[in-house]
Amino acid sequence: MLFLLIFVTTLAIWTVYLWRATQRLPKGPFPLPLIGNFHQLAYTCWKAGGTVAGFHEFKKQYGKVFTIWLGPQPTVHITDIEIAQETHVKRANVFGHRYSNGGTDYIREGRGIVASNGEFWQEHRRFALKTLRDFGLGRNLMEEKIMEEYRYRFQDFKKTNFKNGGIEVHSDSCFNLLVGSIINTLLVSERFEQNDADFEKLLETGTVALEKMSVLDSFVPLWLMKSRAWQWRTKKVFGPFEFVHGLVERKIQQRVKEIESGEHTMSETGEDFVDAFLIKMEKDKKDGVKDSTFTLENLAIDLYDLWLAGQETTSTTMVWACACLLNHPEVVGELKRELVGVTGGTRALSLTDKPNTPFLNATINEVQRIASILNSNLFRQLEEDTVIDGQPVSAGALVTVQLSALHTDEAVFKNHTKFDPKSLMKNRNLEKNLIPFGIGKRSCPGESLARAELYLITGNLILDFDLEPVGPAPEIKTTAPFGLMKRPPSYDIRFVPIEK
Repeated sequence: MLFLLIFVTTLAIWTVYLWRATQRLPKGPFPLPLIGNFHQLAYTCWKAGGTVAGFHEFKKQYGKVFTIWLGPQPTVHITDIEIAQETHVKRANVFGHRYSNGGTDYIREGRGIVASNGEFWQEHRRFALKTLRDFGLGRNLMEEKIMEEYRYRFQDFKKTNFKNGGIEVHSDSCFNLLVGSIINTLLVSERFEQNDADFEKLLETGTVALEKMSVLDSFVPLWLMKSRAWQWRTKKVFGPFEFVHGLVERKIQQRVKEIESGEHTMSETGEDFVDAFLIKMEKDKKDGVKDSTFTLENLAIDLYDLWLAGQETTSTTMVWACACLLNHPEVVGELKRELVGVTGGTRALSLTDKPNTPFLNATINEVQRIASILNSNLFRQLEEDTVIDGQPVSAGALVTVQLSALHTDEAVFKNHTKFDPKSLMKNRNLEKNLIPFGIGKRSCPGESLARAELYLITGNLILDFDLEPVGPAPEIKTTAPFGLMKRPPSYDIRFVPIEK
């Protein structure tokens, strides 16, 4: 009897607390003690057919800004571009603190460029952006590096994968090798080769992890993730990321040994990101900087973040791009006419051609809209009470702009499941609703590199090859509608060289 009384009293106190808390948050389904809205979120997404479709259902019921409690944690979801601009751009300081817990913090532990905050984040993000710029980001040197890897990769595939009149490759392997080599060259001055055991394991396990990971993994406490009781989940989902981190650490150790032995000599500015970071470490040491955050341990986390961000998102977008183009030969035909008209069909496409290729620009924007890599975006955490769209939001709440929901808003993009670059040509105002690299102070630091890669690789593929599916054309449909990342279809593709 006493136990029942305690249980009922506790339940009543929790219910009153939750009711009061919901009065200081945007509208949403009423949460239950402990589990919040987990049950409603799971059911709504399952019934709608995916996480993004589930968010649209909540939007229909509660409006452009709504609250979903994930356990005891309220999360506020913004699904309108005007509100996103007002909060994350105009009031960037209020919405700039990254929420890092569970999966986001599993390896990083508050470090790196993705999960850190405060002075640490500002210092390391600033250093990363400056270093990437120094190595050519946004300049002709970057274009040369991208095109060098593009030419090398397809020449290499021509030697090993040429049959039936073209280069036959698996789409994932093709673009992972190409894009992975570009970012790896910037970071550690090494390209990946076919049949590289480490790289193949990286891709194989990484694909499984990204398909298994869900938004809920971001809310499992770190202590629980590292406990024996949770190892069944942790090893399955985050084991591959431990492998990436371990690989990065080995590369750093190898570089340090090469410097000590004299095998690697650093120039004044260094050859890559690792060199630049080591030079910064030495400078801080000479300047007597106390408690410098530039350490080998933090270098490993920064490299981990930059590699994952620079490789996975762009290569995945290119796989989506080819899936879209294989299903729409009329788009390919129009792209060829535009690009041959600009280049004469006798030279490679350059970033300087961008003002003269409006259809290619629209096509890439439409690919990124269709791809929308994240089913659920990462969260920021409020450190003070504020207001969003006229509704109060209390400190401690997590806030995110749901990019995929913006990119599939039927009120903005008619027939949003259809790949249609011409719609962006007809209505240029639609572009303001496309924010594939995020918004505000925490937007992707590799945006310039990714945009250059997507433009140069897509455009030159169209100029150099005819694209053919090996077997039936892949569906423009994700294989992971409930995962954290929106994985593309798996397919083989044939690149048939165009005689010039």
